[in-house]
Amino acid sequence: MNEPTASEDVRRWRHSLRNELNVITMATATAAGLIDHGESLERVRQHLARAEAACRRCHDLLVDWPDGA
Repeated sequence: MNEPTASEDVRRWRHSLRNELNVITMATATAAGLIDHGESLERVRQHLARAEAACRRCHDLLVDWPDGA
């Protein structure tokens, strides 16, 4: 099996980072919308927990920054 090239690694890394940033954006926007509509704090907290988890995953991705990114 072929090892991925550096450019493939960078592409995958960037894709993963973008995915996590999208999770953060969507989860925080949803939480804000829930607050605006008077939804329960538990539902808001669920979305904020998703955003927090995605922030941790972004941190992990940045720690493993690939060469050439």
